Amino acid sequence: MIKNALVIIFSVALTSLTLPSQAINSPEQLTFLAAEKAFSKGDLKTYSKLKKALKNYPLYPYLEYKELLKKLDAKHRKDIDGFISKYSSSPLADRLKYRFIHQLANQKKFKLMQQYYEYGDNARLDCLLLEDQLKNGTSVKNIANKIEDLWSVPKSQHKACDPVFKRWMDKNLLSDTVAYHRFYRTAHDGSVGLLKYLERFLPREQQYIADLWIRVKKNPGVVNRRSFFPGKDPNLEAPILVYAIKRLAWGDRDRAHRVWQHTKNRIPLAQDHLDEVERTLFLALATENNDKALKWLDNKNLDRFITDDLVNHWKLAVLLRNERWNDIRRLHELLPADQKNSNQWQYWNAIAQEKTGQLKESALTLKLLAEKRDYYGYLAASKLKQPLKLNHNPVKIPGEVFKRVKQSDNVQRAKELFELERYINASREWRKQLKQMNSSSEIQAASKIAHSWGWYNQAIITIAKSGYWDDTEIRFPTAFKDSYIKMAKKVNLPPQWLMGVSRQESAYGPLAVSPAGAYGLMQVMPSTAKAYSRKFKIPYSSRRDLLKPHVNIEMGSRYLELRNKQMGNNPIYASAAYNAGKHRIDLWKEFGRHSTDIWIESIPYTETRDYIKKVMTYRAIYALKLGIDDNIFNYILASETGGDETCSYVADTSSNSAASC
Repeated sequence: MIKNALVIIFSVALTSLTLPSQAINSPEQLTFLAAEKAFSKGDLKTYSKLKKALKNYPLYPYLEYKELLKKLDAKHRKDIDGFISKYSSSPLADRLKYRFIHQLANQKKFKLMQQYYEYGDNARLDCLLLEDQLKNGTSVKNIANKIEDLWSVPKSQHKACDPVFKRWMDKNLLSDTVAYHRFYRTAHDGSVGLLKYLERFLPREQQYIADLWIRVKKNPGVVNRRSFFPGKDPNLEAPILVYAIKRLAWGDRDRAHRVWQHTKNRIPLAQDHLDEVERTLFLALATENNDKALKWLDNKNLDRFITDDLVNHWKLAVLLRNERWNDIRRLHELLPADQKNSNQWQYWNAIAQEKTGQLKESALTLKLLAEKRDYYGYLAASKLKQPLKLNHNPVKIPGEVFKRVKQSDNVQRAKELFELERYINASREWRKQLKQMNSSSEIQAASKIAHSWGWYNQAIITIAKSGYWDDTEIRFPTAFKDSYIKMAKKVNLPPQWLMGVSRQESAYGPLAVSPAGAYGLMQVMPSTAKAYSRKFKIPYSSRRDLLKPHVNIEMGSRYLELRNKQMGNNPIYASAAYNAGKHRIDLWKEFGRHSTDIWIESIPYTETRDYIKKVMTYRAIYALKLGIDDNIFNYILASETGGDETCSYVADTSSNSAASC
């Protein structure tokens, strides 16, 4: 602890700090923040006194790091090396090393830079090193392979590579094979502009292929013109046809199928090309419930692509939609062991057995599945009218392991950073710690520690790394339940549903921020928050407010309420719309009406399909944890979804709301 006298000495610096209103900072944290502020202002006298008081504080390295950022040159190399060595367990060491490397590159001190830099980490730095080697007498031939690797990518490299590429080309070391390889990769994954640039490097007799590729990238349907393929080189032209059909397939399925029938015999195609198109067409047709997908299966293709998990899923979906139960059993027998033994396939094979009169076999499989805490286990239990299982078994961690992890430098730093709301740096320290762990018990200890801080999503992610799934306190936290229950009453939705959405959206992380810019527990976008703050009079001034659990829960609950009303109080539609948007659900309805379990299995987007299964499962888990009756899996088994929605479903799906299909 810092002495009282020291706190008084620095009281002026401390009182000027602006801290989060919800945080209660320790004296050490306040002194650290004051030290940072003094350093940034150039008040080195105050900074020196504050720093001295923090010698044993976990975040002391962060002060030294900021000092060294102002000394990134060769004459301070000893200090830099000392920091990197002393704090090798911290991500700060790697960050300082990275900054030093780039500074040395800018200063053209390549000989020294190579002592810190590992070739291959950065294209710009690689090119600068290669250029320096050429200037110092290395022949282009000796580094030709490295230059070729840098050049052969489907994107424009950093301009620092231009001098190296020029020297390489001037020596005529760019082969036709390498030129076409880059052109081919760019045709599939790069821009039209780069394709036009690369055309010049192809042999004259191959340059016509660039025009074909560019036309197809702009409009894949042009391949249907009889005069499109000149037939000069089928090996070069075949990939264009394959690319075009695949592009068309994810737009107008029927058109793609017609174009393929018209064009597949115009150019000699290898079996790999045929397979690539057939696979894509089947997947595209199956996702829209096009009857051509079933015709393809019936044309002796049940065993095609049998090791491909995604293709097998869509075979299942097509057969389920058409109630081809015998074919589902046949397909199950053909599957590789890992797929055959999955809960998904065990469940649907059991249903197929039931539908085809194999009642004992079906009941046995369902009984075994009903013991499991997952989507198919809960379907099986509901079908058998058995209670759903929580299967809670808390993780057991030896005391010495827990103590060792808790006292580790990274965890100590992560704790301070977390409490100071430096979440990015806290996550960096945490990831570094996980990399250094050697046992499952250490990882489990870390997850328990993160959970105790209220860092719930990190705890969930961490315990998953250990492969331990049955500590439902860590994996399914019930923090903020009062806010969920309060909002559930306001929006007339079950609290367990709101909690299930949060668990899936953010792994129950109040501080989570997605790459798309969604915030908090229920992953609310700032634009949504602005609109809802006005509509529902929710206090909101900036996106940081979305990191406050009660604010985020209210915003997210209102959004789910909107989706639920838009989708006719259908919990499956509403959950799917929360993830994928209402317009997509409206589109998917057109693919036909089926029992709800089959409709879920046939959702075109893998992400949304998995999302629904998880949200429904988490909803049921939170109902068990809250002691609330929830019949969502009975609803899934008893209702129909999609197509013509004239039916109704009478059974109550929660403690306070009913649903209709």
